[in-house]
Amino acid sequence: MQLQVDTTGGEHVHIVLADEIDTPFIESLENDGHHCQTVQVLPTQGLDELIEDADVLVVRSTNVTRLAIEASTRLGLIVRAGAGTDTIDTQAASENGVYVCNVPGQNAAAVAELTIGLLLAVDRSIPASTADLHMGRWAKAEYSAARGLKGRTMAILGLGEIGVAVAERATAFGIKVRALNRAERASGLLDRIDRLNIDFFDEVPELLNGADIISLHLPLTDRTRNIVNDQFLDQVVHGAILLNTARGALIDEAALLKAMETKALRVGLDVYEEEPPTPTADWDSSFVKHPNIVGTHHIGGSTQQARDAVASGVVRVIKAYADGHMLNCVNLADRPLGACTLTVRHRDEVGALAAVLACLRGAGINVQQMQNEIFAGVSPTAAVATIRASRPPTAQTVADLRQIESVLRVEIAEQA
Repeated sequence: MQLQVDTTGGEHVHIVLADEIDTPFIESLENDGHHCQTVQVLPTQGLDELIEDADVLVVRSTNVTRLAIEASTRLGLIVRAGAGTDTIDTQAASENGVYVCNVPGQNAAAVAELTIGLLLAVDRSIPASTADLHMGRWAKAEYSAARGLKGRTMAILGLGEIGVAVAERATAFGIKVRALNRAERASGLLDRIDRLNIDFFDEVPELLNGADIISLHLPLTDRTRNIVNDQFLDQVVHGAILLNTARGALIDEAALLKAMETKALRVGLDVYEEEPPTPTADWDSSFVKHPNIVGTHHIGGSTQQARDAVASGVVRVIKAYADGHMLNCVNLADRPLGACTLTVRHRDEVGALAAVLACLRGAGINVQQMQNEIFAGVSPTAAVATIRASRPPTAQTVADLRQIESVLRVEIAEQA
């Protein structure tokens, strides 16, 4: 990646935006010396043809394929202007040494607001009632049969930023909230979760038993794809409300169609398994025409507040990257790797670390993770390199490391 050094300590990068963010945020990046280019992906010109000279790619809804990732010899960072990264080939990015970062939680309030809006719309039949008014039909008795939300039970699948925001709003309506007791809940959410008196269950059947509202807030993975299938829906109580503002492919739509007929399920959807590829399109779908469905146009995170928050998050990620730091990276190993850890204390001078790495390479040892930190003080000072290696070094390799002129001390700890 060919970068211009910034006199303030950062680096200038060429940023390609395949989906627009508002002008003030672009200006913020350009004021730091970065070059921003907004492109439009067309059927006649794919993303791979538009990012050949990009250092950073920013996307919201645009798919980033292996072809696009491998088209650029300079690409170092892909930023998803949102939380989910299932539209990005993260495996291809990892193979090519490209960071993939997201902006989690910034649109949580917007998605949670729409989720509650869909719940109210389903429970009170607001769309059908409005349609009748527009047609000049008054049907007070027909629309007075809503059950109401107070005292009902909502099962939330996915207790991340959005799931917690939904739980907070549902609790304010007097809804009893339950969720899965999963250890992967973000630690930053624990205080908020504790204040909500959520009931936790270990398995999905226990979670669904007695829940008459179900809200999906899961990422789309191989494990969660079509999680709402025949078996899932068989466990849902008759007449329940199902909400999905996460990913359309979480639901097996054929199974849901059957359940709407046999179990009188009512559904509020913002996302669908097959959506039009453009913001404006004719879309003839028998699924969304079912009378038990209230739907919106995949707009969960599309409020001005959310757009500003997401754009601000994108700017923070790019500025950190230009300064040599990573924020919200989803494709770095999230655990210590290697069979052992070498701690090499060395003088902070040119070639010291290179000599250490050359020694390890000569011994056939792969460096899987490494951090090198410089001690404070008047130059010259020392540094400490923490190296997680693929296998423990032999006694001879340790002796060779200690013979390097710049090396002060070598310590070895095998991984547990």
